[in-house]
Order: sequence, then C-alpha cells, then structure tokens
Amino acid sequence: MPPKKLGQILLPLALLSLPLAFCADDPRLMNQGREQPTTRGGPAVEELTASYWLRQACDQVAARLDRTQDTVTDGRRAKNIIMMLGDGLSITTLTAARILKGQRQGRSGEESKLAVEEFPYSGLCKTYCTNEQSPDSACTATAYLGGVKTSSGTVGQSADGEIVESLSMWAHRAGKATGLVTTTRVTDASPAAAFAHVARRSDELEIARQLVDEQPGRHFKVILGGGLGKFSLERRDGRDLVQHWQSVNPEGCFARSLSELRDCVSSNGSMLGLFSDSNMAYHLAAHKEQPSLSEMTAVAIERLSEHADGYFVFIEGGRIDHGHHETRVGYALDEMLEFDAAIDMALRLTDPRETLIVVTADHSHSLTMSGSAKRGTPILGMDQLQRDVNGVQYSTLNYAIGKWQSHGKDGRRENPGKTLSQTSFTPSYIHGRKGVHSGEDVAVFAMGPKSHLFSGIMEQNLLPHLMGYAAGLDSGATPCELQRKVDTSF
Repeated sequence: MPPKKLGQILLPLALLSLPLAFCADDPRLMNQGREQPTTRGGPAVEELTASYWLRQACDQVAARLDRTQDTVTDGRRAKNIIMMLGDGLSITTLTAARILKGQRQGRSGEESKLAVEEFPYSGLCKTYCTNEQSPDSACTATAYLGGVKTSSGTVGQSADGEIVESLSMWAHRAGKATGLVTTTRVTDASPAAAFAHVARRSDELEIARQLVDEQPGRHFKVILGGGLGKFSLERRDGRDLVQHWQSVNPEGCFARSLSELRDCVSSNGSMLGLFSDSNMAYHLAAHKEQPSLSEMTAVAIERLSEHADGYFVFIEGGRIDHGHHETRVGYALDEMLEFDAAIDMALRLTDPRETLIVVTADHSHSLTMSGSAKRGTPILGMDQLQRDVNGVQYSTLNYAIGKWQSHGKDGRRENPGKTLSQTSFTPSYIHGRKGVHSGEDVAVFAMGPKSHLFSGIMEQNLLPHLMGYAAGLDSGATPCELQRKVDTSF
C-alpha cells in the first residue's frame, strides 16, 4: 500500500473537527442544560427535543477528547496498578445496575451513570478456559492475574500443572507493595490466583497456608475480606494462621470489625482484616460493623500509597456472582452498586497520571433484560403491559436457568408480580438447582498510563501482560520483555 499524502491525512482530521465546531456555534444548542431532570413516568420534556440530544452528544465528544488527549501521547509508565474485578459482572448486570442506581435516586434510571463510564477506554475479553466454553472463577482468575489460560477449577497453574506466577509476584519483584481486597473469602478462587498455586480451587486450607507462608502472599501489605475459618477453626493441621501472621508481622494490625479496621489506620505495619468466618454478608444483610467494599478500598489504597515505589492491589466485588447463583437479582445488583461505589472511591483517591485502574469481570451470568418495558419501569419489577402469548405478565429481568419459575400447581406460568421484591428469587426459564455462568465476552474498562492498550476484543490472559507492560514489570522471559526493551516511551 503506497504511503498517504499529507492532504489525505489532513482532510479527515479537518472533517473530524466539524462536529465540535458545529456544537460550539449552532445557536439552537446554546444554553441547553447538561443535566436534565427525569421522572419515573418517562422522559423529561427536554428529552423530546432534538437540541437536547445534540448538546448531550457534543458534551460527550468534548469530554472524551479531554480525558483521552494525554493517555496516548504521554509515555509515562504506571507507578501503581489497581485491578478491580466484578465477579459475575455481565453486561446485562451493568445495565440493570445503572438503572437501579438512578431509580434509587428518584429518577427514571436509564440515564444514570456508573463510575466506569468515566473511563476513557473500554473493550471486551473472551473468557473461555482450556476445557470449558463457559468458565469458572478459577481458570479465569489464572488468566487475568497470571496471564495463562488453564482448566476449570485450577488456580495459579497451567492445564498441565506448571506453576504460573501472578501479577502480584511481578509487582513484588519490582519492589512494589501488594495487597488484595474482596467481599468473599480471601481463599476463594478469584483472590487466590493472586498468590496461590493449587490444582483444585476447593483446597482452601492449603490456599490459606500459602497466603501466610509463601511469596508473594506473605509479603502482602494489605489483606481484607472474609474467610477466617480457613485460618483457624476449620484447619486440620492444628495451626492458627492468624497467630502465625501476627508473629511474623509484629508491627501488623489484625481486624475483625469496621471499628478495628479504623483503628488499624493509625498503625504502620501490614493489615490483615477477616470480617467473617466465610464470605462477608451481602450488603443488604450486613451488620453495621462489617466494612463496605468502598471502605476497605479506601483503607487499602491509603496504606499502599505510603510505599514510595508504588503498588499493585486486587479488589473484588465477589458477591455479585453469588446473588446471580441464588437467582436473586436484587442482591446481585446491590452488590454491583457497592462495587460501583468502590470504583468511585479508587478514582477519587488516585491520580490517573500515575495510577492505572483496570475494571473487568471474570465471567458472565445468564441474566437477561427482555421485552418492551416503558421508560422508568422499576427494574426489579415488571411493566404492566408486557404479556406472553397467553396473556400472562412477565418481569423485565429473568434468568435462563435458576431455582424458581413462576408456575402454578397446574404447571402453567403465573404472573410473578406478587412475589417480586428486592430480595426475592427472580424467575427463570429453565428449572435448575442454581443460576449458572454464561460464556459471552465481558467488558474491560481502563484509565491511566497506557490505558489505550485496553480496547478492542482481547483474550482474557492478555490483561496482566498489558498491566505489567504499563508498569514496566518483569513477568519473566516472554515476548513482552523484548517489546519493552525497544519501547522508547519508557
């Protein structure tokens, strides 16, 4: 292909500038409000005009240009990396949670925004594992934290048993502080891939041992989540791993509650917070002494930020997945909004010029948002006009497979409206023991140094290599190292 002439390059650039010029000069668009009130009954009056949507689009063009102008041309590397994982966070969950967020604020909901919508770059990643089309959390975690796809149920190992180092280890080797935060057990599959190597994700007693005995886990500056039972009462080897952690971290601080976690802030050492014997309670059912995900995120970032050479931290909203498995979409969406609050907290506490934040999911779930519900319909409810071929009403949100179907004694589907609530089971099409994962791609969002690399469609195991590349981490003798040596932007 012959090289382009200067005019061929400049003409498209000139055309690209036309929409902004139009936005700035068109008198029809002057003095149009950027934030227009909406109601649950439908769109605001302003939304019925063309000028409202033209102004909104122009504002978005300007905002995107503003937030992306430095990310490609600025060659700086990431001092810090924050990876935030919504377990089971499907794209449908994102949409439904956005609507719920707005409706909780008394608005229609569809026009609401989640924290990830402020990120300048986004893409999709493929989540399959080596032996499954629809993956589990173990093989996916090994991919997005270790850079290697593996078989279902395997943590920190390849499908043929090779040890796979994690992004935590790469960061530790580079002299950075490391940590993890989760609302599940810290020994569950997703956080475990940050430090452990086991053939079976169910071997959580061994995972707990590796966390306190082996690297990189024993070097973690912050460990916050649930799973105390795996460290003491459930153990069969007679060890109390909390006592062991305290003995090797004499300046460290151990917390069982929000009050104790706040007390730890004044300490100078490492932090271990285990706030439940198993998974932490759903936010909707939590007692006041259980810290929220955003509170744990704030504590973790503030402590890790004290490290002069930067840090890597893995932060998981892990119970989105559990709400979906129970087919209680109200729980899943509330956990997503807690995750959203944690993302917002991370954005407020960091500088995008030095911190790369990547938000994604491990796998999807079979939640669907179907029908022709009217604007502002309660997302956890149903539009009164939507009916099936037999004239029976149905909910907007449903699962493909789940525990509950709205069937009467005669086996016919019934109107589910009388049982729908924030904590109720959500209808499913196929009767199963629980909700199941699904295999479609999941979203990836990125902000900070080198965030432009996180766009398009990616294999899931590419993510840690991109994060490592952005921070100049040594992930071993891989082709990525050869590229880094010739990258003059570092």
